[in-house]
Amino acid sequence: MAGARQAREARDTSILFWSERGEVCCALHAPYPGSDTWIWERWRPMTEAETREWTRTLGSAPRCEICREEE
Repeated sequence: MAGARQAREARDTSILFWSERGEVCCALHAPYPGSDTWIWERWRPMTEAETREWTRTLGSAPRCEICREEE
């Protein structure tokens, strides 16, 4: 969780997190680490293997849902 806090404070949008429900967000847009939402929805960093599997399965790399909407 410390890494998630550091990424958020650095406003790092290259690190992706996802919830147990399948939501994907960058460190800036994911719930605050340690918050009720973070804990109850079981947010965690995406691993490299998960990112590769996502890309292989869906044909494009995972992206933050909020950043994608802002483009």
